[in-house]
This record gives sequence, C-alpha cells and structure tokens, in this order.
Amino acid sequence: MTAAIKSFWKYLGGALFCCALLAHAQPLPGSVALAKTVPIADVHLHNYEVYAGDFKKLMDRNNVQWAGAVGYLNDDMRAVLKDRYIAAIGQRELVDILRQGRSFTDPDQWIFKSLFRTAESGFKDGSIKGFGELHTDNYFSSPRPEFRRRFRLDSPMMRQAYELANRYGAFIQVHAGMNETFKEDLLRLSDEFPKVTTILSHCLPQARPDDLRQFFQQRKNIMCELSAGGPVHASTSTNLGDGKIYTPNGLKPAWRNLIEEFPTQVMLGSDTCCGLERRYDEIIQEQREQLLAYLTPATLEQVAYKNAVRLFKLEMPSRK
Repeated sequence: MTAAIKSFWKYLGGALFCCALLAHAQPLPGSVALAKTVPIADVHLHNYEVYAGDFKKLMDRNNVQWAGAVGYLNDDMRAVLKDRYIAAIGQRELVDILRQGRSFTDPDQWIFKSLFRTAESGFKDGSIKGFGELHTDNYFSSPRPEFRRRFRLDSPMMRQAYELANRYGAFIQVHAGMNETFKEDLLRLSDEFPKVTTILSHCLPQARPDDLRQFFQQRKNIMCELSAGGPVHASTSTNLGDGKIYTPNGLKPAWRNLIEEFPTQVMLGSDTCCGLERRYDEIIQEQREQLLAYLTPATLEQVAYKNAVRLFKLEMPSRK
C-alpha cells in the first residue's frame, strides 16, 4: 500500500470518527450534576398495578414531585399524593366506548354525558385539571390490536371536550397519529379554543422534530411530553431501535435542537403503561442521564418541572 493510499485511509477513518461523534449530542458539563438532582414533574404517569403508597415511595426516591395527567382517574393516588397528583379524566371512558363497540365521535351517549358532567364538576372545584390520555389515533402505535382506534381530532365529541376545557382553562392530552388531517384539526382547534393547552403524548409517536416545530411555531398552546422516547420503552417495541428521542448514547441532536428552540413547550413523562410501573427507577434515571444532562441548565429546568408547574398550577415543595 502506497503512502498516499495509507494517508487517504487515515484521513477517511478520522472523518468517519468525527461524523460518528457528531451523530450524538454530548452531555453538558454544567448540566450533568443538575440533571441528577432537579425535581421532576411526570406528566404521563399510569399506575394500574402498584399500591399508591408504594408508588409515592418510588416517586420520592427519584425526586419526582408531581405526576399524573393521564390514565384512569385514580382516587387512591389522589388521596396519597394530594396536590402532587395531576388528576385527569377521560381515558377510562374511551376504553369503555371501545369495548362496547360504540361511536367515539357521538357526544350524546350516556358515557360521554357522564364524563362531561364529572369533568365540569372537577374543573370547577379544581380537583380535576384536564382530559387525558385521549387516544384518537393509535392505529400504528399501539402494540395491542384490540386497543387500536382511529377517529378525527376535530369530531363532535372532541369539540365538546375542547369547549368545556376552554371554559375552565383546562388541558387535553392527546395520543394521535401524525398526518395532514390531524395537523389541520389540531391547528384549527387550538386556534378556536385558545384557553386549552393541548399536550401531545410522546411528542406524537410517528412525528419528527420538524413536525413538532411547525406546531410550536404557530401555537403557544400546543405542548408535547417526551415519554416512551428512550431505551426502556424501546426494549418492549420492535420498531424503536435504541430509543426514538434518546438512546444510551444520549439525546439525539435533532430533538435537542427542537427542545432548546422551544423550551417552554416540552415536558417529561414516564408512560408506565402496560406493566412498566416496576421499571420506574430505570425510566427516570435514563431521562436524567440521557436526556436532561444534554440540555442547557435553563432549558433543563423548564422541561423537568417548570413548564408543568406553570401549566397545572402546581405548588412547589417547601424547603426543609
């Protein structure tokens, strides 16, 4: 091999190494320590299997100060966590509709009428903060065929939910697919109902950072949460690789750029659905080490808890 060829291969190897480094963001020295200790608001917490008192212990040892915003309205969690529980309603009712083979879009069914009565009462007295998680389109994101459904966000039932939430400044957390119809519906509803904050579960399972960027640029009342974006959830799926948003190699640059550009529109979530409650320690640890540590300190704090504190009007824990 001539010297020129050796020199070329040495240059190429160095270039490939540099490109490999650039493919992953690097943790920020000023954020690594903060990421380990910052309080967290978990805005996508399901708990179906763990006693509420034991789950509080899980939260406490991980410095998760607040949790909820999805799942069946859990009276045990509310009783144990008190103001730390972000109470949401609507997921159980949509599951009941699914099991009974009824229409998701018709608000004049007794299940939806009961839902809206309970929601309004809770919005009035502050015991319920919003609707969530409302699956409007999980056709390609649910691993369970019997749980899949698809209907338009801009449908009569969802409009009634938006109208009610708008009267009380409540939130609606939506699990949906990403397509032009959903995009048009979301932008229309967020414009017509400006007091509603729409939270996009998992930052939309099929969405790319540029898709979220288009929403965030046009509407301040659209946010997303980053649950199911890392290795723990990837280990239970066949199509997530090492993680959609972050991997053992860290936060993906395109996602870091999005979060840094819109730091007030992104939050954290665990998504402990489907048997993952007992992996809570892993989920929170990977978010601290593989996600938060890659953000600038100011953005890190916004994403970890400040955005949720502002949106849900949460009380900061007293200093001992």
